[in-house]
Amino acid sequence: MRLSPVEITALRAALTGVDWKHVWLFGSRVDDSRRGGDIDILLHTDRPAFAVAHEVSSRYAAAVEGRLDVLALDPQAMTDEQKRFVATLTLEPLDDLIRN
Repeated sequence: MRLSPVEITALRAALTGVDWKHVWLFGSRVDDSRRGGDIDILLHTDRPAFAVAHEVSSRYAAAVEGRLDVLALDPQAMTDEQKRFVATLTLEPLDDLIRN
């Protein structure tokens, strides 16, 4: 997993006060052999997805330079298409890293 201490701190700050149940890293940042790339996270929440994604990505951008893409989904209300998409992802859990 390729996240710097600064990026981890910014993620913690961006997620503080947001009602989320689980968070995972996915995309190029889960592959240690790759370089660069934006940060992609999957966030489980029962709050409105667009509002949560916008809030978290905006707070992250205010803290550090870099791009954070947030996919916010309610795990209890995922469509079949969303379930199929998530099943294709390689996910690295971030819950413990962010909550600490």
